Amino acid sequence: MKNKFTWIIVTFLLGIIIGGTIVWLCCCCCCKKSCDQHCQMLKKPLSLKTEPKLIDVPTANNYFHTYLLAPVSVDTLKAFTINLEQFYAMELILNTDTSVHGFRIYMGADSIPTNQVMMVVGTGSPDKPGTIYSTKPAGSGPCPLMCDKGSPITK
Repeated sequence: MKNKFTWIIVTFLLGIIIGGTIVWLCCCCCCKKSCDQHCQMLKKPLSLKTEPKLIDVPTANNYFHTYLLAPVSVDTLKAFTINLEQFYAMELILNTDTSVHGFRIYMGADSIPTNQVMMVVGTGSPDKPGTIYSTKPAGSGPCPLMCDKGSPITK
């Protein structure tokens, strides 16, 4: 009787292990994505309208210098608003490089100085420009310009 009970327990545990392995194979290996990539895709904000675009250092440098060609009025910087796309880019960078200390957003413009982009890069010591995302500036930017005049912080 004792031997029969042991076999039932062993069979049950083996079923759990084999079932878990099958689920893992179906979720991760069949579509050639790691489980981390699946989890990362699930964490994407639902209200995100566009995704950040991965760019290289020369493109980021070109965007930055093109942006400097546009006439910009500089005031005292009081705050900076980021949009969901930039926040998601920060999350993507953090998921690929856990040694990142923080983030910096550079202003830029693609081939036309008035067509602005924001570039998100992880910071460390110095910047970690291995992963740079280009994002749309809609709903983000420095204050003045993107200020919340009703904010209790500034009153």
